[in-house]
Amino acid sequence: MDTKPRLRRVLSALLLAVSAIGVTSASADAYRFEMVIFERPNAAIGEAPPDAAEPTVDNAAVGRLARFAVGGRKLGGVAFTLKKKGMIVHEHLAWVQEPRGRNSKAWYSVGDGRLSGVVRVTRGRFLHVDADLLLRDVATAQPLRARLYRRMRSDELHYLDHPRLGIVIRADRVEEPTKPDAADAAAGEPKPAEPPRSVPPVQQPG
Repeated sequence: MDTKPRLRRVLSALLLAVSAIGVTSASADAYRFEMVIFERPNAAIGEAPPDAAEPTVDNAAVGRLARFAVGGRKLGGVAFTLKKKGMIVHEHLAWVQEPRGRNSKAWYSVGDGRLSGVVRVTRGRFLHVDADLLLRDVATAQPLRARLYRRMRSDELHYLDHPRLGIVIRADRVEEPTKPDAADAAAGEPKPAEPPRSVPPVQQPG
């Protein structure tokens, strides 16, 4: 039985369930990204021979994304549901980044042993996510390459699909903290407190 339509329905429900989640931090140009990379075990990949070439990024300084939460991971429910449906979650990452232009070389490496590859988030009119991944079959060690791409909007969850691999990713704009009033900042002094309201005198017992 093909579990892909069922998985799509589950993911759609999860996307709606977390669509209201937001974050706050320090830069108006920064976004908080969270990504779950998962595998469909034993899924058919079609009749075409798999691309076994290693992911390569020319002239790029490849960084490493943190495995730990940045401000708390919001897609824990997504990862839990995927595992419950029999999927293998290879990565669950959260990070804050100021995306560069579409020609940016700011790639980041991901992987847990069987999965390796690079991901990149860039910004033009929209946000864009690119992934070049290599998965090794647990039984045969046969490599399978997956190159995924999606245009994104912030504050929404997005799903990158592949017969064997999938990515769920969310981008939340980081809000700039409220700035003090210019006159107060120039004066270098805080605003005076409001005077207390008058309090009627306490009547002494007669």
